[in-house]
Amino acid sequence: MMAVFLTCLVIGLGALAIQIFSGHDAGHDVGHDAGHDGPLMFLASIRFWAFALLAFGLVGSLLLFFGFAGVVTATVIAGLVGFSSGLFVTAALRRLQIQVTSSVASNREVVGRVGRVIVPPSAETRGKVRVSVRGRDVDYVARSVEPLEADDAVLVEDCEGNEVRVSRAPKELAP
Repeated sequence: MMAVFLTCLVIGLGALAIQIFSGHDAGHDVGHDAGHDGPLMFLASIRFWAFALLAFGLVGSLLLFFGFAGVVTATVIAGLVGFSSGLFVTAALRRLQIQVTSSVASNREVVGRVGRVIVPPSAETRGKVRVSVRGRDVDYVARSVEPLEADDAVLVEDCEGNEVRVSRAPKELAP
């Protein structure tokens, strides 16, 4: 039985290495496309089998090699661990693919932040302010009811699209 565990381990490592070094994109893996969601489609996934065989072979061979379990017990435990590993990895990677990340700041992230005046706004004209959001400096068209000078610290009070309403930042908030 040790030969079976080691064979599964080598096949799992090989499939994983092929995916890693070939630049395999999870979006092309069967069972990961949005239109192919069935209750057992994960069984057609290369990624599922790579991790399932890898975990099955590793756990089974370690249990037998160190004498922690007999052949039947090692096979059952390795089977459960392998199946669970395959499911977990495919589910986790699918979840990561679905989540959309964006570096664009949303309105609620800008409101309440302190920025700097680049082009002074006034009650009659729009200006420009720079606000740090998500570690990036983002420039916004700004309007203000009070006169501001270049390089003044401002507090973003409201945001509509790419335009913000600002006021002079209290000294406690100024950088």
